Amino acid sequence: MKIVVTGASGFLGREVALAALRRGHEVIALGGTQLPKVHGVARSLTLDLTQAANVQSFMLEEFPQAIVNCTALPTIDGCAKNPELATQLNETLPAQLAQLAFHVGAKLVHLSTDLVFDGKRGRYQHTDLPQPLQHYGQTKAAGEVAVLKYGREQATVIRTTLLNGNSPGGNRGLHERLFLDWKVGKRPTLFTDEIRQPVALSNLADVTIELCERSNLSGVYHWAGSEALSRYEMGVKIAEHFHLAPEQYVQGTPQPTSTDLPPRPRDLSLQLHPLLGKLRTPAQNFAEQLDQLRVPRGCEEWYEKTTGRKVVRLLEKGLDF
Repeated sequence: MKIVVTGASGFLGREVALAALRRGHEVIALGGTQLPKVHGVARSLTLDLTQAANVQSFMLEEFPQAIVNCTALPTIDGCAKNPELATQLNETLPAQLAQLAFHVGAKLVHLSTDLVFDGKRGRYQHTDLPQPLQHYGQTKAAGEVAVLKYGREQATVIRTTLLNGNSPGGNRGLHERLFLDWKVGKRPTLFTDEIRQPVALSNLADVTIELCERSNLSGVYHWAGSEALSRYEMGVKIAEHFHLAPEQYVQGTPQPTSTDLPPRPRDLSLQLHPLLGKLRTPAQNFAEQLDQLRVPRGCEEWYEKTTGRKVVRLLEKGLDF
């Protein structure tokens, strides 16, 4: 199957390309910035995805059998600072990709977010009505509507959550951001009452490609890990996994109650049914996710000095060979 992955220069997009390669597909990687090295892809292209004519010409020339859209302006702050670009990438582009996918007969898998919900109650079902608090969530919710409107029976939307994994630059995963603080002597403060359901990067990528292969699964679904945890609980478990004393490296606090601060969703836990019962790829608990993590590149010397444990750096498939 020929699969076009948009946003392949991003944290998730690169892993989706690798998952497709593992399953024997032909991969064309598209990114708005320079793409990281991924061995095995048929082509890697930098393309301005805000230019509709460019996107249309490319898709009509390639005629892919599946499109995975990982492109987004993915942060709350980024969308607040650049609302026009947020609308272009999170709403307008998904609509165009859905139309093109329908035209060429391709499956579209579009990645969305748990931040389409307000976080007031948690345990959200895939049928629950989105009620986003910020512009990021609002544009992602609008993108979902557009995908389902134009994609019809050929489009699948996956709402997902915090990504847990290793990045080539060593600064994108949950544990990597903690390590960058620890390395310079900081002790991060993490909220004890902000609940999320982190998902392993590779696990989400496998689910995404499995959905490309499953023409019978369309509509909106949720995918995450199997455990809902506070950000503080995640920090504690990450520290323990790397043999660091949690009380020395993370501190917990409730979210501030000040009305001057932008609202933050408190509980964005997700119910994974019915998708959980339809796929071969299983959901992973947090311990299974932690087993995949490594000491980030650039933090090895600090870690070895702090713990006395030797870091063994293994070659990474898709990056080193």
